[in-house]
Amino acid sequence: MELAESALQSILDQDLYKFCMQQTVLEHYPDVIVEYGFINRDPSMRFNQAAFTQLQKDIAHMEHTTATNKDIEYLKHTCPYLSAEYLQFLASYRFNPTVDIACSLDEMGALELKIMGKWTQVILYEIPLLSMISSAYFSHVDTDWNYTGQLEKITAKGSQLVDASCEFAEFGTRRRRDFKTQNMVVCALSQLHCGPGQCIGTSNVYLARKYNMKPVGTVGHEWTMAIAALEGTYENGNSLALRKWHATFKGSLGIALTDTFGTTAFFANFDRQLASLYAGVRHDSGDPFQFIERVHAHYTKIGISPATKTIVFSDGLDPEKAIRVKKYCAEYAVNCSFGIGTNFTNDFLCASDPTKQSKAANIVIKLLKCGDKYCVKLSDVTSKHTGNACEVERAQTSLTKLGLLD
Repeated sequence: MELAESALQSILDQDLYKFCMQQTVLEHYPDVIVEYGFINRDPSMRFNQAAFTQLQKDIAHMEHTTATNKDIEYLKHTCPYLSAEYLQFLASYRFNPTVDIACSLDEMGALELKIMGKWTQVILYEIPLLSMISSAYFSHVDTDWNYTGQLEKITAKGSQLVDASCEFAEFGTRRRRDFKTQNMVVCALSQLHCGPGQCIGTSNVYLARKYNMKPVGTVGHEWTMAIAALEGTYENGNSLALRKWHATFKGSLGIALTDTFGTTAFFANFDRQLASLYAGVRHDSGDPFQFIERVHAHYTKIGISPATKTIVFSDGLDPEKAIRVKKYCAEYAVNCSFGIGTNFTNDFLCASDPTKQSKAANIVIKLLKCGDKYCVKLSDVTSKHTGNACEVERAQTSLTKLGLLD
């Protein structure tokens, strides 16, 4: 059966890090009940009934999406850090959207969506749902766009990065305009000319297999958010999350995410022992140039050569910004790579006036609760703070008193 391009194409039509986090949850917190919520950061983005109907149809179809023997074999050979026990679990995994998801549209066109269930069961919904929401919106609400020039545009972007000696990956699943766009993007990136830089892979496992690329990923904020909530500590949430992650993957997938509770709190936890276990760190909010300076200073302070570590940048990048960041990393002798999402898979012009940008969606799904504990994120950019307002304030107060929040 041929699938609609708005639907989940395969259980592998997913970002790699979600499978990795599902394995860690299965190992460390198999019985925890969680709740996720949809957040639309752009109040002007309203849905109509046609978009909502498509979304409902795509969500319902998820119950028919399962891991095939071919999928499991691919993961077994391509991702050796995924354990046999986990792959056995995934082989029998089933989406149950009727039970796990509550979705509604109010009279003003605001979409409301909640996900609730056992963490091991519902962790795989976030990325597919975000891509479905975007596809529904751009199929039925904002239709003033087309694919004209997309292939040429992504080829030019990729070539620009290759020629500038950048190592980069495609991170666009959650922000893609639709599946057709991401498929086009990854296909083009897989065929780039050889040069001093390279495209090292894609976060989308399905497309990685389709185009013989490496599936790549790190870890999401929800891992640290959940552990801080479950273990009752913002002060040591980062170190606990990092140690549990390393216990599962033994050094594979060794890029540490720095901004769940702000980078000051992160570096306070990232001592020499932990820093030695991890290959590098990921920047996902705040000024990237100041971040380079802080990373260099921190590694130097704890007696580790910054030249032996890597910074992965993934915050709102385009080729020009990535190239500027790479040049600054070179000044500090720090290795770097880039994960580029929205600029690759949701960069369109208005069809009616090609001088105007077609605005991309600015949507997220965030972990809200673990059991009866609220989960929060304190980004290095205040507008990206998420969670219950009282709990956000409590976390800020706690970390500020300890001198761990800028």
